[in-house]
Parts: sequence; C-alpha cells; structure tokens
Amino acid sequence: MTQEKRSKPGSVFDSSALLKSFKGGDGAPAPVAVGPTLVPAHRGELSSTDIPRMTETEWLPPQPTEAALAAVLSGETMASEEFRLLLAKIRILGEEQPFRCIGIVSSVAGEGKTTVALGLAGALARQPGRRVLLIEADLRRPAVERYLGVPQAPGVGEWLEGNDEPLALRRIVPPGFALLSAGQARLERPDLLGSRRMAGLLEGARRNFNAVVIDCPPIAPVADSVLLQDMVDGFLFVVRGGQSPRESILRGVSRLRPGRIRGVVFNDQKELLHRYASYGYRHYGAAR
Repeated sequence: MTQEKRSKPGSVFDSSALLKSFKGGDGAPAPVAVGPTLVPAHRGELSSTDIPRMTETEWLPPQPTEAALAAVLSGETMASEEFRLLLAKIRILGEEQPFRCIGIVSSVAGEGKTTVALGLAGALARQPGRRVLLIEADLRRPAVERYLGVPQAPGVGEWLEGNDEPLALRRIVPPGFALLSAGQARLERPDLLGSRRMAGLLEGARRNFNAVVIDCPPIAPVADSVLLQDMVDGFLFVVRGGQSPRESILRGVSRLRPGRIRGVVFNDQKELLHRYASYGYRHYGAAR
C-alpha cells in the first residue's frame, strides 16, 4: 500500500484514495467493475404496511466478550477517542451529502467491521440529544449479541420473513444506542435484503432516529451488501492494516457502484498498538 496505510485507526479518506493505492502489474490502475444496479421501492412509494412499528423493550448493560470492545464502548479510553475522531470526519463527509444511514462493510470476514460498527454507534450515542440505532444486517454470521454479551432476540430476520409484530429494540446502556439485531431466524432467501420490507425497515429507522449504523455482511464472499447499496447513504469500508490482501479489497470494492464507498477505515495498525495496550487495544479488530 501507499503511505495512506500509516493513518491512525479510524482515519477516513475518499474511497478514490484506496483505489489509487492499488496498481496492476503494468502500473495502470486495476480495473474496477461496476456492481449491479438495484432499484428498491422508493421511500415515497412505501405503504404503511412496509414500515415497521418500533418499540423499546428494555435497557441492557453490555457485557463485552473482548477487552478491546469494552475499551471501545467505555468512552474513557484512547480507543474510544479514535472513534470520536472518526465521527468528526464523518461529519465532514455529511456536509457534502447526507450521511445519516451508514453501512459498515469489509471485503472479507476478519477485518473488524463489527467492532467498528459498535464503536461508531457508541460515539454517536454519546452526543447530546442524538437517537442512534445499530442494525445488524449480517444475517448469515450474526455476532453483535455475542460481542455485547446480551441474549438473543427477534430482529431483522423475523421482519423480513413476514412477522408484522412491532420491532423490539433494546437500548445498550452505556453508551446508549438502540439495537436491532439480526434475530433468531436464519434467512432462507438472502435476496430479501433488497426487498420493500428492508427498504421499509430503514425508512422507519430514519424516521425514528437521528443516525442509523448498519453492520453489513462482507462484500466479497456474498452479494448481500450489494442489495443494500441503494438504501443507505453510503458505506464505510473497513480494511485491516497489514493483513488485507490487495486482491480481496479490490474484489470487494468492485462489487459496489462508484460513489457508494464514502470513506475507508484503516483498522489494527501494528505500529500504533503499543499506545493502546493498557486498554486491550492490541486485539482490536481481531474477532472477525
């Protein structure tokens, strides 16, 4: 990679910088394919039955299974400070065009995207007067409840399969964001992530919350996140420093249309980890 790789964890830059960092064998930019176009139901065309009712059922204290995640969620460590820096840069991106409904993606598993999604939701929730919802859309390998140490509950999967009961949101306190997990249903039809019901779920989230963070599936192995690209304001692409192969990153980026990646988060920078060792930051991003 070029010098951008030495950025601090949580640094964000335009996605074109990532593409320019990888060259083909002849020095020319590697070709980037355009992902398939999906035209979901326009928000103006959604009926009342497409938009779920949302209720807050309980407050839960997180019991993180990793010391690194505990540091990220605490709000009082250097690790959580990095997410405040990330949030400041997201605000700048939001000045150019809306960036309230944010998808967090990576090329493959193991990049740390779920930890980044949790850390960003926590940083947003600590802002006064902000209502924040974290949605787990990785229905094939859900992990948010396990990371947080909270019980399983119905969620996105049940809604997509036709359950019209109000979506039960749980508030994770601290830091204070609402959680809609993947649920207990294992989705038999992944294409439902591109359905009117998914569009309606995100529209309901926009109406009820100031910010929505979505933990999305990895892009390279499955097409699930491609189905979401027209329903979100853009993606943050998580790259694990020193371990993400160039080919897998380019393969993941190529599945999305230009402009869908609003920024890149470099995670797990080895040369910086000693600064966070006392907070368990050495293992940050390693769980996925």
